[in-house]
Formats: sequence, C-alpha cells, structure tokens
Amino acid sequence: MDSSFLDLDILMTRIREPLSKRYFLEAARSYKAGALRSCISSAWVAVVYDLISKYRELSAMGDAPAAAFLQKWDQAMENKNVSKLLELERTILEDATQNTQVLNQMAEDQLKRLREDRNLCAHPAFSEVASLFEPTPELARLHLVNAIDLVLSQQPLQGKAVLEQFSADIQSPGFPANAARVPDYVEQRYIQHIRPQNIKNLGVVLAKALIKGTPPEWQPHLSKVRVSLEVIRDRAPDTWDDISTNIVQWLNVTVPALRTRAIAFIAAFPMFWDRVSAPTRTALQETAANIEPDMLTEYQILAAASLPALRGSILELIGRLSSAQVMEALRLAPFDDLWSPALAAYEASRSFRASEVNFRDFILPFARKMTTARYNELLQVIVGNRQNAEASGTPGLLLALLRDSETRDFPTREVRQQFVLQLTRWLLRDDFAYVIEALQSDGWQAPPPPEHEDEPPF
Repeated sequence: MDSSFLDLDILMTRIREPLSKRYFLEAARSYKAGALRSCISSAWVAVVYDLISKYRELSAMGDAPAAAFLQKWDQAMENKNVSKLLELERTILEDATQNTQVLNQMAEDQLKRLREDRNLCAHPAFSEVASLFEPTPELARLHLVNAIDLVLSQQPLQGKAVLEQFSADIQSPGFPANAARVPDYVEQRYIQHIRPQNIKNLGVVLAKALIKGTPPEWQPHLSKVRVSLEVIRDRAPDTWDDISTNIVQWLNVTVPALRTRAIAFIAAFPMFWDRVSAPTRTALQETAANIEPDMLTEYQILAAASLPALRGSILELIGRLSSAQVMEALRLAPFDDLWSPALAAYEASRSFRASEVNFRDFILPFARKMTTARYNELLQVIVGNRQNAEASGTPGLLLALLRDSETRDFPTREVRQQFVLQLTRWLLRDDFAYVIEALQSDGWQAPPPPEHEDEPPF
C-alpha cells in the first residue's frame, strides 16, 4: 500500500465546498484502507456532487446553461426519476465543458478516465467475463489528485454565457452608475469568476462597442463600458496584450465614418496613439482638424484634448461649440477643457431662473473637480452678474458645491474677501450666510458686517 498519506491530507485542505470534502473523505479513507475500487467510486461521487454545487453558484450569478442543467436535475430528483439522474450524471462532464465551460478540454479528458474506471469498479458487467478490475494504488491516487486539482479546489468560473449576462447587467439599473464603484463590481462579479480566455473575450467585446458601436444596445452606456475595459486592463493584465492586439488591428482599419469614435477611444486609452500606424495617425489628425461642430455627435472626442498631437484641433472645436452642445458634452463627462465655455455660459445668464438652471447644467457637473482657480473664477462670475448673485437658488447651489469639495480647493482668501464685501454692498450677505460659514471652515475669517445698516461696509 502507498504510504503518501500526508500529501493526500494536505491536498484535501484545498477543497472549497465542505460537503464535497465529506464525500471526498470517504474516498481518502478507502484509499488508506486499501479499498481502491471503493476509493475510485467515491472520488467520482465527490466530483459529481461538486460540479452540481458549482452549477448552483453559477445559476445564482445568472448563468443560463447552469440553470438549465439544474432545472432538469432538480426535476428528476423531485420525481425520483433514477434513469434521468443517471443520464445527467453520465453527461455532466460534457455539459461542464461545452455549455457552462466550468471545465476545459484537458480536465474533461482526465475526468472521463475517472468516470470509466468508476464504472469498471462499480459495475462488474463492464469488465470482461471472469475478469475483475483491480486498480493499482498509483492509479487510485492519480484520480484523487485529479479530482482535487481539476474540480474540488477550483472556483466556479463562468463560461460563454458571461457575455449575455454582462450585456443584461450593464443595461440594468443594478449596474453601478458611479464610476468609482465600477472597478470593484466588475472584478468581483466577473473577473474573479470567469476564465482568462473569457476575460479576453469580454475585453474584446467591450473595445468593439467603443470603437465600432456594436452591439447598439450598449451605446447609451458607453461610459460604463469604458470603465469596465479599464478594469480589465488594470486588474486582469495577463489578458491585456491579446486584447490590445485586436484593438490595434481595428484602429488601423477603421472606416472614415468611425474615425471620430477611434479618436474618442484613444482619448480614453492614450497608449494606443503610438501603437497605431503612421497613416492611421494622419487620418485621425485630419479628422480632428476638420470636424464641424454641427456634425459632432461623439462628444467623447473632446477628451482627446489631452493628446498633444490633437490638442490644438480639439481646443479649436471646443471654442466653436454652442452652449447647448457644451451642456450635452457635460452630461457625458466634465472634461477639464469644457470649464471655460461652461463658466461663460453661466456668466451670461439673463434672468434669475436661467441663472439657477445654468448653474445646475454648467457648474454642478464639475463637482469634485473644483480647484482653487475654478472657485476664484466662479465667485467672481457670481458677483459680476446680479442675475447670478440675486437668484434665490444660487446660495444653496454654491453651498452644495463647496460641501462636495476639500477645503484645500477653496478660493483664495483675497477672492473670498472681495466676494463677501460685494455681497455686503448688495445687501445679500444674509442670503449667503451658510456659504460664508462654509468658506470660514478652514480658519479664514470673513470681514465683519457693518454695525449699522446705513454704515458703508468698507
């Protein structure tokens, strides 16, 4: 009898599912006792049970092939249909390879040998007449090791159904709208539970959606698609080289109608600018230089102002956008270079109500992106136009913006001083009392109000 008991005990610590471990323990005990036919039979039972357990996990995550197999399994169990259960047991390896892809081809081949030897052990009729199958200790131990390595120790990784699941997920209200929450969500829900090949396939489909616009139902969710592709780049780096190869090929053969999408893609993933061919770079530069504002539909292209080779053309384009187009672009993302035209649109407010609407449409998108320089400009614009300063909603909107910022990003003390003095001159200091209180939260002291109403505040 083989004496490598300790190695087997150590291997058993890798089994994920507690009940699977209990089934496998019977196989291990039989092996140690020299009951090798019983050992192999119990190992097969542990494998089947563990695959069913994995299917239940996958089904809970929305894997349709796993759910379909379980429906047949559970129905046969409920009806005590032994023949159907035996049929499903006979085909579970093939299903796990072809449909759910829980197993790869190599694992299937190894486990088929376990299934064949189990049949020889449990069903004497499978052997030749008067011949009893006598497995060797080495063969039994090989099956035990394979059962743990290939099945019992493995995570239930999703297969080809992951693309359908992701497609439904990204279009649902359950997919995080906050870009900061997307990385952990995509990693924990997908990357950790699908095979590297399927991660690659998902990355390729994400890139295709950004560059080619397919599938069309993903187009309203491109910001989520872009962040999801960034997650694969950053958290599944082993697959990125293969994905990048596909991306470069697509960019180099992009048809003219899709060149604005190609520019938008490279703006989000600037490492591809140096990887595409020289003719492609020329075509993209000319495209950026000749875009007419009234023909612009891919506002993501404005992010290409971060690319030195395209910055001049994109800034010129931004300078020619209407206020309505700036607002549409801000709904997509608050690109840094949109701050100046956005501030100009707010500064030009011609009524109290328009001022409040413009603050929401043009200024609030920059929440959490405010800097001292931007706050300096904003406060000067507020007191530079009485339509802005006297709009009843301005104090509350400005306070919300300040509360969403760090004090290190507050306006300079000199600008705060001039802002408060102007409010005092216009008798608006009380309206902005909470704003002034927030501006003092870093230790700055506002100039005191006049002691008497008829006393000038300066």
